[in-house]
Amino acid sequence: MTPTRTARLACALAALLRAASPAAQEAPPDMVEMEVAAVVPLEGQAAVLVLGQKGTGTVLPVFIGQPEGSAIEQGMRRVPTPRPLTHDLLGEAIAALGARVQRVDIDAFRGSTFHAKVRLAQGARALTLDARPSDAVALAVRVRAPIYADSRIVKGQGLSREELDRLRRRQRDAQGSPGDPGTRL
Repeated sequence: MTPTRTARLACALAALLRAASPAAQEAPPDMVEMEVAAVVPLEGQAAVLVLGQKGTGTVLPVFIGQPEGSAIEQGMRRVPTPRPLTHDLLGEAIAALGARVQRVDIDAFRGSTFHAKVRLAQGARALTLDARPSDAVALAVRVRAPIYADSRIVKGQGLSREELDRLRRRQRDAQGSPGDPGTRL
C-alpha cells in the first residue's frame, strides 16, 4: 500500500470512528440550542431560569427553586467555593469515571413540569440520565456543555422578547413602583 493510500484509509477510518462515537453526535434535528439568558429570583424560594434560543429572540422561562437558581448563577460566574458543591461534585465524578457531559436536553413538558436528560459519553458508550432541568443546567454551565430544548416545547412554552417585555411592564404596573429590578421578570 502506498503512503498516500494509507493516509487516505487512516483519514476515512478516523472519520467513521468519529461519526460512530456518541461524543461526536450532534443534537437531534428537533432540538434547538439554548443558552442561559438570566436567573431571576422571585419572592419566596422560587426563581425563573430564562433560557434564550441561540440566534433568535425567543426565551423559555422555567420556574425553579431559588437554591437551584443560585447554583446556576455560581456556575456561570465560576464562583470559587471552599468545598465542592453538589453540581461540582457530580461533574468531577463523571470525569473521574472517564465520561463527559455531551449535552443537556430539555425534552419534555408534562402538566406544568419540564423534564431534562443529561447525555453522557464514556468512550464509545452513550449514557442518559433523567434530571430536573435546573440540575441539568447547573451541571452544564460547570462543565461547559451545550443546552438544547425540544423545538416543540420552545414553540409551545417559549416567549418572544416582546412578550417578555409586556409581562415585565404588566408586573411593574401591578407593583405600582419600580421596586428591585432583580425581582422582576
